[in-house]
Amino acid sequence: MSALDQTAQPPQTDALETSGARPIRVVLADDHMMVVESFSLLLNLERGCEVVGTANTAERGVELVKSLQPDIAVFDIDFPGRDSFDVVPDLIRSCPKTRIMFLTGHISDVFVHQAVSMGASGYLLKGEPALAVVSAIKKVHSGDYAFSEPVRNRLVRDSQTGRYSVCTESVLCGLTLQQLSILRHLARGESVKSIAHQFGRSEKSIDSHKYRIMHKLGIHDRVELARYAIREGLALV
Repeated sequence: MSALDQTAQPPQTDALETSGARPIRVVLADDHMMVVESFSLLLNLERGCEVVGTANTAERGVELVKSLQPDIAVFDIDFPGRDSFDVVPDLIRSCPKTRIMFLTGHISDVFVHQAVSMGASGYLLKGEPALAVVSAIKKVHSGDYAFSEPVRNRLVRDSQTGRYSVCTESVLCGLTLQQLSILRHLARGESVKSIAHQFGRSEKSIDSHKYRIMHKLGIHDRVELARYAIREGLALV
């Protein structure tokens, strides 16, 4: 068995076969140009795949997916400014025919929890061989899920719904996706004003989320909150 999860999902009825007339259309979003250029070259050389757009911010990646409606969108997690977990949940709701995968160097239970909770179809680590990532893209396009082995080992699949969840949920998994996003920004030392501007929300709203997060975690001040988030690996850099 390869390093990628081999558990099959029933193929989607509208999924196009790799050997069909139209290639798998892919959008790549990563702030490291070498990653984007390398995978773009590899996928465009691969029979049955075509990179139709690339982006170096999560927000630009979302714009491209909404505009181009690709079959697959591959996002890194960490970007300058708003990261993928800030913007991808809305993308999944608005572009249900595009399957979302994460390709990242970050792994923790809370990140994996966020990815599967929002409906992502894959979570791959950048340590995977390039051809394994290509194989995963084809697998996800056929209707399956694809996870690197260290990710798969953190997951359990519900036999009735077919959905995945992390085996052992930390207290952080009790936060909403938006609260986790705000907590990550707080852990980076960003001000409430800056976070409010990035999220298009009022400072009062962000403050309210901050205090709800602290209440859920049993933490009593922002410094302690930031330290906790850093210890849990949430301060992506």
